[in-house]
Amino acid sequence: MTETELRHLIGQRLAVGFEGTSIPEEYAALVHDWKIGNVILFRRNIESFEQIRHLNQELRELIAQETGLEPYIMLDEECGSVSRLGAIAVTTPCAMAIGATGKPENAFRIARIIGQELRAAGFNLNLAPVLDVCTKPDSANGNRIFSSSPEEVAEFGKAYIRGLSCEGIFATGKHFPGHGDTNVDSHFSLPVVQKDRKSIEQTELVSFKAAIDSGIHAIMSAHVVYPALDPACVPATVSRPILTTLLRDQLGFKGLLLSDGMEMKAVMDLYGIEDAVWRALCAGVDICLVCHSPQQARDTCTYLLSQLKQNPEWIADLQKHAEHIASLKKGLQPPQGGLEQFGSPQQKDIAEHVMETSVRILHAPGDLPLPAPGKETVFFGTPGSRSIGAYDGETLHAASILAKHYGGRFMTPEEAVQTSPSLAVAVLSRHSDLANVLDALSLLLEKGCRVIAVAMSAPQPLSSVSDACWHVCTWQYDAMAIRALIRLLDSGAELS
Repeated sequence: MTETELRHLIGQRLAVGFEGTSIPEEYAALVHDWKIGNVILFRRNIESFEQIRHLNQELRELIAQETGLEPYIMLDEECGSVSRLGAIAVTTPCAMAIGATGKPENAFRIARIIGQELRAAGFNLNLAPVLDVCTKPDSANGNRIFSSSPEEVAEFGKAYIRGLSCEGIFATGKHFPGHGDTNVDSHFSLPVVQKDRKSIEQTELVSFKAAIDSGIHAIMSAHVVYPALDPACVPATVSRPILTTLLRDQLGFKGLLLSDGMEMKAVMDLYGIEDAVWRALCAGVDICLVCHSPQQARDTCTYLLSQLKQNPEWIADLQKHAEHIASLKKGLQPPQGGLEQFGSPQQKDIAEHVMETSVRILHAPGDLPLPAPGKETVFFGTPGSRSIGAYDGETLHAASILAKHYGGRFMTPEEAVQTSPSLAVAVLSRHSDLANVLDALSLLLEKGCRVIAVAMSAPQPLSSVSDACWHVCTWQYDAMAIRALIRLLDSGAELS
């Protein structure tokens, strides 16, 4: 096989990202030189509907002309906090909020909205849904996960996949074989899951099996170590026993196998990006994601070519995977749709309704209904944002917004303790000031104050809150969740 042919095959095995809202010259040159077959975009690449639609059209034309195949044009548009389309798209409830409604059809409805917007904007592959199971209260993936029940994750995941499919968007289940049993974020460090094989089969693998049976197009690997699945104790992304023996041979997955981002420290710190990509391809990954730098992708291509020259026995495997990718791309069609399918009032109404039905009272002292906030109510708590590291949303202070809405008194935790209100609302989220807020909440209870504790982003902080107050959860921290919370507070609702 000639070097030119090898370059073409290597290029199909990568999805590469870049900075900016138009195609940089270095990216176009990379596609020309190495026949890069796929692209991954992020929030940094998107500023408006017309801009991203035009960019995707140019990317499609460039890559199709250079490679002779349609490209996968992909991004992470899960729901809730992980939204690359960001402020230009419909704000959607997170997976945990959708799961809290108890109705898988809500996952279908939200995924259809996302699918309509992605199709209109020119994407064809969504890196969602998350099929992890939230078996740790402080799971690193938090509210990106539908449920702590494997069966519920499977049902909501299948519904989400159907929703995308209805709009012609391919789904990606992630993060195989599971990232829900660790509180370590693989963006920053290497997680290890110490569970036996039987436990993994009964928990982590249930949702992936269901997705495979439903015909999911793609699965993304996890940068997580599973000693019970691979005694070599390497991350799943570079583990042939996990990706080929387990996923392909035993679970029967025939679709597209993607890596998680190869710049993430869980693999980069172990191997460096170039060698991590080589190891992932040898493990059975179809397409590796090099998300941030065309130059890094060029260096990786050069490294892969050198490895193939030193290890020619892998050339047949390279060709087999490239043929597999080409066969899957036969289903790719030029995207269709317009602005009317992007951020419509009907889409927003659906998303607001699902969010509203997810916000609930998890505990009420004596099963009493929620007291109504008013002008004498004290509001305090932690700030937060829609962001969990994957979205650049603005910071909000829900306590301040609630105080303004009800005409009440917004205070710091220290100031709140100095008052003697009959009712206080404490906002809780993962924040450095959470301990101070919890201390103030406890002191107010000791003074006989009624307290409504509202957990935003995840219910975990409520585990440290007394049963003497109301426990409410909104599942995420954004303006839509605050609006849903206000509707709940105004309703005088009883325990859900």
